[in-house]
Amino acid sequence: MLLASTTLLSGCAGIIAEDSYISESTSQVANQAQYKAYRQNPTPLSPNTASNNTSPKAASTQRSSKIIALDGLGQSNNIQLRRQITQALVISPNIKAQQAQVEQARQQVIINAADQGLNLSLNNNNSLRTSAQSSSATKSFDLALQGSWNADLWGTLSAQTKIAQLQLSQSNINLEQAKNTLIADITSAWYQLIYNQALLKLTQEQQANTKDQLAAIETSYQRGLSESLDVFLARGNFESAQSSTIARQQALASAARDLEQLLTKYPTGKLLINAKLTKLQADYRLGVPADLLKNRADLRSSWQGLLIEDARVAASYAQQFPQFSLTGNLSLTNARLSDLFKENLAWSLASAISQTVFDNGKKKAQYQQAKAKLLAAEQQFLLTLQGAIKEVETLLYAEKSIAQQIARQLRTLKNTLLSYEQVQIQYQNGIANYQQVLNLQQQLFNNQRSQLDLEMQQIDNRVKLILALGSQTPSSNLTGIQ
Repeated sequence: MLLASTTLLSGCAGIIAEDSYISESTSQVANQAQYKAYRQNPTPLSPNTASNNTSPKAASTQRSSKIIALDGLGQSNNIQLRRQITQALVISPNIKAQQAQVEQARQQVIINAADQGLNLSLNNNNSLRTSAQSSSATKSFDLALQGSWNADLWGTLSAQTKIAQLQLSQSNINLEQAKNTLIADITSAWYQLIYNQALLKLTQEQQANTKDQLAAIETSYQRGLSESLDVFLARGNFESAQSSTIARQQALASAARDLEQLLTKYPTGKLLINAKLTKLQADYRLGVPADLLKNRADLRSSWQGLLIEDARVAASYAQQFPQFSLTGNLSLTNARLSDLFKENLAWSLASAISQTVFDNGKKKAQYQQAKAKLLAAEQQFLLTLQGAIKEVETLLYAEKSIAQQIARQLRTLKNTLLSYEQVQIQYQNGIANYQQVLNLQQQLFNNQRSQLDLEMQQIDNRVKLILALGSQTPSSNLTGIQ
């Protein structure tokens, strides 16, 4: 009987000795060499093209040769922004919630690990009994030490512990991702507020110019030097400028509230920043596509989720086999408390084996369900990976496109400014009419706003690009925080 049991154990152990249920194709894509080849030729590769290491951790063994350890925004010394981000990371409700999730996962690891060890409990019972046949009372003092241990023959408990450890790792990654996102959102909102301040200033300058022009034209009309049409056009232009100023004030207040909310402050809408839009520099880490596997928090979180489902498949498979446990008991009993440790020592040791004989296919269905969830997690990981590659490529293309647009817009703005100065001279000399002046004035304003829009688009795109590339020190990349 013992030999048969030994044979059974060794045979079943051989069945479940497989390290992972993750498909080979998914492991290949997770490998750095496969990933680099995937970017160069996005067609399915044969298994021979991948190396033996199938974990994203392998990607950390190589680094890009193009590393410039600066922040990517030219704002490494922006102490004001750094201070605000540092405070927000401490008091943000979202960050605190993520930290609580990490603590929950950490305690779950302790709970699951405790199930694998020996559990001891000490019980003390004191009783006083009487009967109808005897008038005297009988005293009894009992002290019992009980121990129990679950034998993890098939790896069920170790799989549960592994799941808890992976969930803790995933929670830490999610916390990192939440911090990255908060830093990126605050940085973007910071420059959005500066952008809206600059746009309001430009609109106010246009309103002041139209007001001066209206006063000059009304004076000229009173002297009989201008037509009434010029007066009506100037008044309409001034009213339009006033309306634009009111709209920009509303947009500025909204941008201020957005930033104040991210900084966990009361949204008064009165926050102002004494700064200008930054001039970007190409001082960020680009790397290679394989770097995304170790740098991007969402990819690492998705990979951890895949490993969790893989461990759940192993645990579900092991649940189909008999479960074995040992229970021991050591007890002392005596009528007198002073003599409790002198005699009446008793002990017992019991073993238990439990195995489901018939459950209408429940455990088998649970195992198949776990495998289906693993397959879904694999595909989700691949989708996340493809989306990350697409996002970076799109942002890199936009980086070049916006830079080209800014260069052309600068030339357009310069030519428009020269044209506006020329038409003003012509109008003063009676060569051009006021409608031409208004047209060029509006065109100049539109070009100045387009220039600001492109600069803001460039900053937004750069913040998104840094976040998309990922980093082990995201706050340092975005704001210079160490």
